[in-house]
Amino acid sequence: MALPILFDLGLIIFLSAILAYAAKLLKQPLIIAYVIAGLIVGPMALGIITNTEEIALMSELGIVFLLFSVGLEIDFRKFKHVGVSAFVGGAIQVVLMFLLGFAISFAFGLESMMGVYIGLLLAFSSTMIVAKVLSDRDELNTLHGRIMLGILLLQDIIAVVAIPLLGNMEFLTSFDFVGSIILRGLGLFAIAIILNKFFFPRMLDFAAERRDVLFLTAIANCFFFIWASHELGFSIAIGGFIAGLSMANFPYNIEIAGEIHALRDFFSIVFFSSLGMQLDFVVIQSMLPLFVLLLVMILVIKPVILTFIYLFLGYGGRTSGYVGMGMGQASEFMFIIAAEMFIIGSITKDFYSFLISIVVVSIVITPYISKSRNFIYDFFGKFKIPQIRHLIHPKSIHGLENPPEDTMKNHIIIFGAHRMGEKIVQYIKDRGEKFVVVERDPEVVKDLSKKGIYVRYGDAENEEVHKKIFLTKAKLIILTIPYADTASFVIRRAKRFNSNVRILARAHTEIDAERLYRAGADIVIIPEFVSAEKVVKKIEHFLREKKL
Repeated sequence: MALPILFDLGLIIFLSAILAYAAKLLKQPLIIAYVIAGLIVGPMALGIITNTEEIALMSELGIVFLLFSVGLEIDFRKFKHVGVSAFVGGAIQVVLMFLLGFAISFAFGLESMMGVYIGLLLAFSSTMIVAKVLSDRDELNTLHGRIMLGILLLQDIIAVVAIPLLGNMEFLTSFDFVGSIILRGLGLFAIAIILNKFFFPRMLDFAAERRDVLFLTAIANCFFFIWASHELGFSIAIGGFIAGLSMANFPYNIEIAGEIHALRDFFSIVFFSSLGMQLDFVVIQSMLPLFVLLLVMILVIKPVILTFIYLFLGYGGRTSGYVGMGMGQASEFMFIIAAEMFIIGSITKDFYSFLISIVVVSIVITPYISKSRNFIYDFFGKFKIPQIRHLIHPKSIHGLENPPEDTMKNHIIIFGAHRMGEKIVQYIKDRGEKFVVVERDPEVVKDLSKKGIYVRYGDAENEEVHKKIFLTKAKLIILTIPYADTASFVIRRAKRFNSNVRILARAHTEIDAERLYRAGADIVIIPEFVSAEKVVKKIEHFLREKKL
C-alpha cells in the first residue's frame, strides 16, 4: 500500500514543480500551479490518482503545520489594543454572514441543515491562506494583520465548538453534551498553559543547544497536540494551532518556525493539490446560480461588511479595507465539516462536492485580490461619498496629529515607526533633531503623540500627507516601510522637487533593493542582513558628516 501513495505524492510534487516554473514565468501565484496540478491528475481530468482520501489526509497535515507556525508567532500582548475590536467586529461579521447564508438557502428551497452549512461556509475565512499571505508580505505584526488574526482566532474557536455539535444535532439542547465540549476545549488549552509554564522553559533551553533536538522537540509537541485534539473530539488542525501557542512566548519560537518551514511548505503543496483534485465542474454547472451567488457573497459582500464594521470602529479607510479584502475567502475548516457530515450521511456527495468547490475557487482567487488591494482601495477611494467620507480618517487619532507646520524645513522625515523605525525614532529624538513621523497605524500614532513626538497619520504615498510634512524641504528621508512600490514613489517624488535630499530606505529583498536604488535612494538596508543598530550608525554618520 505504501508504494502507490509514494508514487502519487511523487507525481504531485513533480507536476507541481513544472507548473510552478510556468507560474513564475507568467508572474502568477504559485497556489494556482499547485491547484492545477491536482486538477490534472485528479478524477476530473486524467484520473491518474484515485487515492484521494490518503492524499487529503496528508494535505491536512499542511493545514496543521501552517497553523502550528502561525501559533508560534502569535504574541497575545500584541492583541492588547485590538483584541476587543477584533472579537467584536469578527462576531458581528460571523453572525451577519451566517444569517445571510441561511436566508439564501431558504430562498433556494434547501433544507434547514443545508442552510446551516451554507451559513458556516459564508461566515468563516481561511486561517491557512490569510496567515500565508500575511507571512509572505511580512504583515503578521501590522495593525490589519493583528486584527485579521484576532478575527480568525475567534472563528477557529467557533469552529472547534461547531464541528462536534454538527455531528450530534440531536444532543444540541443537552446541557451536559454542550458543557462537555466546552470543558474538553478548555482542557486542551489548559494542557498548553501547563506545558508553557512548567515544562518547556528548561526543556527548550536544553534542546536549543542542538538544532536537530530543538526541531524534534517542536515536531513531537505538534504531534502530541494532534493526538490530544483528536482524542478530545476536535480537529487536528486545532491541535497544531494550540501546539504553536504553547511554544510561542519563548526566544526560540522564530528559530523553530524557520526549522519547520520546509516541512510546512511540502505539505502545503499537497494540500493545494488536493484542492484541485476535489473540484467538480459537473456539480458546479448543475447548481450554477447558487454557486455564483455564494461566491459573490464570499468575495464581495463579506469584505464590504468587514470594511464597514472597522470603519465604524474607527480604524480608518486603508486598515479597514485591508482587513475586509484579506478575509474574502472560505475556510479550510469547511473541508473538515463537510467531510464529517458526508461520512455520517448528513449531506449528499453532490452537496459535499459543491461546498468544497466553492472553497477551492475562493481560495484560488485570494492571491489576486491581495495583489490588487492597493489598486482596489485607491479606485474606490476616488468616490467622494459624504456619508462615509468622515470615517476614512480613524476616529481614534483625531486631534492627536501635531506636526509643527510652521517650522518644517531642513528636517528629517521618517516613514513607518514599527520595529526598525521605532529604534530610529528614539535615536533621533534623543539627539534633539527636528523630525516628523508618518505612520498609518492609529495605535502607533497615539503612542508617539503621547511621547510628544511630531506625527502625521496617513499613507506614505498620499500626496496630501507630503504637503503637510513638507516633503520637498527635508534634508533626510528615512523609509522603514517594507513596500517597494510605495517607497519608490516617495523617493522619486522627493528627488524630483529636492535633488539635495538624502534618502535611506528599507527593502524586503535584494530585488526590491535594486528597485529602490534605481528610484534614487542613497542607501538601501535589508533588515535580514543589517540590524537597526547599524542603520542608526548610518544616520549618525550623516548627521555628523552631512553625507551617507
